[in-house]
Amino acid sequence: MRTSTLVPVVAGLVALAGVALAAGPTYSAGAGVDAGMAPSLDLVTIDSRGIVNRSHGDAAFLPLGDDDRYAPGRAFHLNVGVADNDPDTGAAVTLAVLPMDVAGTGQVGASPNLTPFLLVTVVDETTGQVLVGGSATDPSRGVEVADASSLLNRLEPRDADPLPEGSRWIPGASGNRHDLDVTIYCPDTPAVRALANGRSDLDLMVYGTGAPSPH
Repeated sequence: MRTSTLVPVVAGLVALAGVALAAGPTYSAGAGVDAGMAPSLDLVTIDSRGIVNRSHGDAAFLPLGDDDRYAPGRAFHLNVGVADNDPDTGAAVTLAVLPMDVAGTGQVGASPNLTPFLLVTVVDETTGQVLVGGSATDPSRGVEVADASSLLNRLEPRDADPLPEGSRWIPGASGNRHDLDVTIYCPDTPAVRALANGRSDLDLMVYGTGAPSPH
């Protein structure tokens, strides 16, 4: 289901990450890496309990919304850490809020589809930078789901042994982890109120691309 709808989005995120990889010497390709290619990255997310969840491949998916329902005038928040679990390889990370249904519209069964009305804000709490949207405090200045993607910042290598799935987070090197605050806001408008019991199937996807640091 996800593969068919996410291929174009992932391709765009790979291209965006490639720009970051080319921006500085720390992320230039090293010996044994083909031109234009980057090695697989061990990306992890850290939940509110401090538990590590390893990505599948180079991407991690985190569901957004409590039971896929969004009340008019209300905002849903997700707080999550993103870290590079590789001891030696730095990372460029991109993120996007994506519809996860087969058609890529956010539809949930036969329920009215709120996806076109929802507004997304993503703040990098580590740097204070607003990655998606126009304000860190006003969710009504978020962007539509179709435009909700951005480059995170570069993550430094962990410089320590990788953490296993389900373990408690242990800090790595400086710059190894960033914390995100993701807000999905449902405007209180006549169009939204007309969609009684509207729902939306959304995930936050974070995608990492890595390259060895020069020695």
